[in-house]
Amino acid sequence: MKSFKEHLNEGKKQYDFRIKIAGDVTAEQETNLKKVLEKYAVSSWKKAGKTPIQELPLDFPQVKNCEVSIYEVTLDYPTTQFELTEYISNNCGISKAHLAVRRPGEPSEEYQHVEDKKREGALLTDPDYKEAGSPKFEDYYGDKYNSGFVKELNDILKLQRKERGEQIPTTEAAKFNTDSDGNKLGPVSGKGK
Repeated sequence: MKSFKEHLNEGKKQYDFRIKIAGDVTAEQETNLKKVLEKYAVSSWKKAGKTPIQELPLDFPQVKNCEVSIYEVTLDYPTTQFELTEYISNNCGISKAHLAVRRPGEPSEEYQHVEDKKREGALLTDPDYKEAGSPKFEDYYGDKYNSGFVKELNDILKLQRKERGEQIPTTEAAKFNTDSDGNKLGPVSGKGK
């Protein structure tokens, strides 16, 4: 039978965060950041790297022409991204516009992850285009796509007209039936077509 301490250690949960700081980060600021995070019991600390100088860094829409330092941190004490952002901003003197705290599994982090796929040869030399997968081309163009697109636009137009209180045209019979013999006269000559 396991002791209480063994059960307690098995249930130990850790919380991973990715801390991004836009702009230059000195060694002193980095040491201060580590010291401030000790409140949450840091179990691992890793400087993941620095991005090159970018005109508009991904997570920082208000900042221009700077590099971004990225730190991967694992904490033993539970906290949220918002709480950690506030805490770091207040205790390290970093503006919130220059600070982003993310979870590694969130969608905004997933699309930034670059997978190293090893390719043999150039993409254009593959006659089967294996990297393209098997898309359904009728979902993107053709008569079926166009008719569905026009139907969707008509539905949107009907909804907009209904919201504005306009009369919605119906699909009643036309006022002029060209199928009957009496309606096949030409408009100018009065003779049949």
